[in-house]
Amino acid sequence: MNRKNPIIPSQPPQGTRDFLPGETELINETADILLEEFSKWGYSKVITPSIDFLDVFLMSSESAELFKAADTSTGEMLSFRSDFTPQIGRLSSALKNSIVLPYKFSYSGPVLRNFDPVLGKPREIWQVGAELVGPESPESDAELIIMGIESLKRLNIKDFSVDIGNVEFFRGIVSDIEAPYKKRIEEFILRKDSSGLHDFLGGISLPSGKKEAISELPFIFGEKSVIKKAWKMACNEASKNALENLERVVSYIKSYKLEKYITIDLGEIRGLNYYTGTIFECFAPNVGYEIFGGGRYNNLIGRFGENCAGAGFAVNLDILCKYADFTACGYKEKDYLVFNKTMDKKSEAGLIVFLRKKGFTAESNFMDYAYRDAVKYMKENNIKNIIYMNGKKILLKNIYTGKEKNFKTVSVLKKYLENN
Repeated sequence: MNRKNPIIPSQPPQGTRDFLPGETELINETADILLEEFSKWGYSKVITPSIDFLDVFLMSSESAELFKAADTSTGEMLSFRSDFTPQIGRLSSALKNSIVLPYKFSYSGPVLRNFDPVLGKPREIWQVGAELVGPESPESDAELIIMGIESLKRLNIKDFSVDIGNVEFFRGIVSDIEAPYKKRIEEFILRKDSSGLHDFLGGISLPSGKKEAISELPFIFGEKSVIKKAWKMACNEASKNALENLERVVSYIKSYKLEKYITIDLGEIRGLNYYTGTIFECFAPNVGYEIFGGGRYNNLIGRFGENCAGAGFAVNLDILCKYADFTACGYKEKDYLVFNKTMDKKSEAGLIVFLRKKGFTAESNFMDYAYRDAVKYMKENNIKNIIYMNGKKILLKNIYTGKEKNFKTVSVLKKYLENN
């Protein structure tokens, strides 16, 4: 804000946005549908605070990505929530030994990440997610993936793919390589820079078989058959165990007959410092960001005390709502606008009460403007029917179909609505 000009900007900070009523309704309804689907699998919603201790979020986010604040009463450093999962880890640690495992939690709300607005990334992201604490089996990882797939199907999304990998496969392949070389290899693979990786490997001393295996990592992607190719590259127990786990994940997904929605990506190594096994991301055509993503994090909860295995995923509601077709998802039109141009406010109020008791949505409009402006308001706010009271008649009209009917009194209109 310009200190010489006391006018506060009408736009929110860069990287954030206001949601208008229609967008907000979509986000809320989508979140409700997802949480309802998760509940069918036994996941119950919890609410975590919007701020927490800074160290909680440093487990999953870089310090520069956090919106930090100081607690003026204690001096403790706090941060606005950048990720739900560490908070679920903290909560699970507090519950450990007092409530029987597993813990199946779901959540919804915004996360804040202090990205540079110039990069074009949103700083506030609305999420719905689920976390499974306790089990360590590949089948429990698969359940989360299946639940994500079923959720998108519930939202009438048909064209998407879930990429599944395992970070332990990469760790096994490079386990005997010096740390500086390992870090550079990781950077090339994260960027999918196969030519840069090839040139780098040509300048360091490694067995030819090892170089060949590492060179192949960016290309270990596609149908389930790529696992067979990966077995030829597995050089130790860590990478072999990763493939065995991946095969069990795929097998369990097949038992739900959902294998057409998955691909294998063993070259995906995001979150190496965070994830400890299965990772997965869901993408759709022409959508640049993941719709949902997650994985296994067996070392997270131990940072709060006694360790416990965990896995989870989060859905990006902003992306999902832009991509999906919600016409068949129960997105509801509003029923009635009572547009009263008379002084008879008692009849108007009685009509509103009558409509709401019948289960309809009904609202008044107190603006002093013309009929056409009322119709414009209705179209912008998805209201189907107008009841126009002008002293001479009462008009009931569906503004989308054009069907209309006139009435002399409110009582006659009520009788009509009772029978239709």
